[in-house]
Amino acid sequence: MIIAIDETGSFDESSNGLNLFIAVQLRQRKHLYRQKERQFMAWESSIDSSLKNPKGEIKTSRLSDDQLLDFARRVMISTPWVGITPIAVCPAQNPATVMEKYRQVMLRGIHEGEKWYREHGRPGPAQTYLEFGNWLKKLNYQQFMKVIVLSICIVDSFTNAVGHSISGRYDDELTRLRFKIDRDFIRGLPVERFWRELLRNGLYNRTLERPLPIPNTWKKRGHPFLKMYEKDDGTYDFNQLFTKHCSFGLSHEHFEIRISDGVNTIFSRYLNGGSCAPAYTLIRHSILRDGKIIQIVLGDSDLSEWRYDATNNQFGDLSDG
Repeated sequence: MIIAIDETGSFDESSNGLNLFIAVQLRQRKHLYRQKERQFMAWESSIDSSLKNPKGEIKTSRLSDDQLLDFARRVMISTPWVGITPIAVCPAQNPATVMEKYRQVMLRGIHEGEKWYREHGRPGPAQTYLEFGNWLKKLNYQQFMKVIVLSICIVDSFTNAVGHSISGRYDDELTRLRFKIDRDFIRGLPVERFWRELLRNGLYNRTLERPLPIPNTWKKRGHPFLKMYEKDDGTYDFNQLFTKHCSFGLSHEHFEIRISDGVNTIFSRYLNGGSCAPAYTLIRHSILRDGKIIQIVLGDSDLSEWRYDATNNQFGDLSDG
């Protein structure tokens, strides 16, 4: 399956609205994938050229509510069905002081990870973590907020993909799962490498807290997904997923990202102003898991009372070096 992710909103610390990262899940079997591509392209071609940029791409923020309703009908709820994982945040409810504490905890974990690699004679990963920490320090509020929300969106959309593919009996697609993420402010290979490290570690940590919904029958018969990602101790190593099957692409080159853009516009208009209600009503049933929109509010804490716990550091010995 393909999981495509885009975002909407300024993510500026003064924003009182809901800013969103939304993942859409598309089936990957060739005939289903091509069918969804044809549906989207047919809808896109119906939009007047005056609403398209020089590359022929539609920015759905320029469309009317009726045009977005047509998108919902012709693309989102037409067979094959498209799943949605929405993650929202109101920056004004996450003050810069709280965000900075959250960053300091992450930086401590990254520093300890760097130290561990150096002590164990692995200078490659150690240098990556050193540069990773320096990159994270330089992010402004808006960028750091995107780091957090995108990471959660990827982790939750992956978990949802596993669960829904099992219930829908298409779990054979899991071994071919691909992430396509709108490039946004990600520029250059070094930065992409840091993102992949962050996402891989975040998913590892999340699966410890909220285990993937793996059926016992998979272990008995040796499911291909487990052969790809499960380690001998029963935990998972998703290095391959984020180094080989996660790409940061340009939306005009990937129709899947443009589908996510349309969903983002519908959700943002409805949640922040009450408009686009007919389109939202149609596609809200496509929200995976429990059908709810997760809103991120980071809890405040007293860092003077916080103590580093090496056994709970997500930036530990997870790299292939």
